[in-house]
Amino acid sequence: MSHAKSGEDANGECHDSKSRVTIVGSGSWGSVAAKLVASNALKLPSFHDEVRMWVFEEVLPNGEKLTDVINKTNENANYLPGIKLGRNVVADPDLENAVKEANMLVFVTPHQFMDGICKKLKGKIKGEVEAISLVKGMEVKKEGPCMISSLITKELGINCCVLMGANIANEIAVEKFSEATVGYRESREIADTWVQLFSTPYFMVTPVHDVEGVELCGTLKNVVAIAAGFVDGLEMGNNTKASAAIMRIGLREMKALSKLLFPSVKGSTFFESCGVADVITTCFGGRNRRVAEAFAQSGGKRSFDELEAEMLEGQKLQGVSTAREVYETLNHSGKLEMFPLFSTVHQICIGPMTKRAAEEAPPSTDSSTTGPNFLGCYRDQVAELLSQEERLPHHEDGDTKKPSTEIIGAGISSLKREKLKALLRQCVTDLIPGVDEMQSRARSMLLMSQLSNKKPSISVTNEEVEDDIQLLMKSDPRLFKEIVKKHTDDVLTSLNNMQQQAEKLLDNVATSCRPMSRDEKRDLQRSIKELPGGNLKRIAEIIKDHHAASGKAFSDEVTVNLEEEDNVMLWRLHFYVAAVKSARKLAS
Repeated sequence: MSHAKSGEDANGECHDSKSRVTIVGSGSWGSVAAKLVASNALKLPSFHDEVRMWVFEEVLPNGEKLTDVINKTNENANYLPGIKLGRNVVADPDLENAVKEANMLVFVTPHQFMDGICKKLKGKIKGEVEAISLVKGMEVKKEGPCMISSLITKELGINCCVLMGANIANEIAVEKFSEATVGYRESREIADTWVQLFSTPYFMVTPVHDVEGVELCGTLKNVVAIAAGFVDGLEMGNNTKASAAIMRIGLREMKALSKLLFPSVKGSTFFESCGVADVITTCFGGRNRRVAEAFAQSGGKRSFDELEAEMLEGQKLQGVSTAREVYETLNHSGKLEMFPLFSTVHQICIGPMTKRAAEEAPPSTDSSTTGPNFLGCYRDQVAELLSQEERLPHHEDGDTKKPSTEIIGAGISSLKREKLKALLRQCVTDLIPGVDEMQSRARSMLLMSQLSNKKPSISVTNEEVEDDIQLLMKSDPRLFKEIVKKHTDDVLTSLNNMQQQAEKLLDNVATSCRPMSRDEKRDLQRSIKELPGGNLKRIAEIIKDHHAASGKAFSDEVTVNLEEEDNVMLWRLHFYVAAVKSARKLAS
């Protein structure tokens, strides 16, 4: 790393030959980073003794400010009590002031805060400044996933290395042996400077020329740790966690996703401290595993937000938000089915996030109903909207004039009609992720079932997925069959419930439709006759269900006579036929 020289430049301004370091962040890991760097700054002649640490100001229960307490006691009473950081660590609550003289910046905050921090520092960083990120996570933007090191480089215009590894802050704080990996993109000399600044007899650091690989290891392992916590909370045993799936599959999915996002990622990086060692360490310790274990022990009744507040004392949980970001990335790329562990963790995690929708939905009388009742929630909102305003006059049924091009909400005001359409669009938007996950889950169950019968009829994109299933099948056939049956039953129950709620939602929507014209009835009759046998059976079911709900008598044999059906039924059939046509067009 090139340091400024002592003396004067062409403008006569003095420059300091020593580097100044600022730690941006003051949680448990940030405080440990400050302790490591501060101890080395005192020994290295090329660094100033003072190490500044930006602290997000908090007021402690005794009324004192956290920065004042750190500067007075040399301890972070909130996040690392009992550990001396070093007399040369100075806490500063002013972000801009903390970094203004530094030419080496260490970023170590929860990843969800990094975008805001970079925006605040944009244009404030001057001269030859180097950065290193200890932040585990990524930002998902419209153009795709953005690693935190890339965000720092883009927003601040400075080079950024990364440091990741098998690190539990509280253990390093008491100087138990640990190791980490510095990932660098440009100069090995810069990487060596960071290694020198962080290395101690109890904290061994090695450089690797692979920023993305090192950073993704540190990011994705938190999702694997969440899965390990679920296993612990369900008391499935260490064999399940270590051998049968979680860590091995998790590491494999980490490697596959990293290669998918950045083909330049090196396979050897996953054998460094930031890779396999970090996965093992985090899956047996660390906040993500602990909170996920508590979540599973509560049966999912306690939200991650609640558990985070109770268990982490102000620290942030990274795995849940990272699981969501990974899901968004995979869903956008159409690769969800290749990553069953990541997809499953996200599916479990989104339950508490949708708690409000579940609470707003009406209670179901079906004891087999599972999951938040999104459709029931929207059904009631649609019904409430349609009851708020009296209908405007319709034209008479059979009127020969050209019917309105508006079908849904044609008999209500324009404002109400637009609100109705917005509700329906939002309903579809909210359901898409759940449907995608269900499809992926159903496909996995189908593959497991077929492999158990040794008749795989669907393609396997990753041979190792089949190997994992075969391993579980051989090690515990009874458990394997129970898993297949349980998940299959869950998927079928969810689909059945979704269908029932969709029927009720469509009934409400159909009540807002204008009367169907005679020409439209003739077109509908013709379209029904052209449907395949399986779809005709569904037409009969729709008519039967509608008659039963209306209190009409019906026989086992259904004759489709559109002249005898009410307007709601006609439009229900119209929507079904249109959906079938759209599906067949997509499949062709």
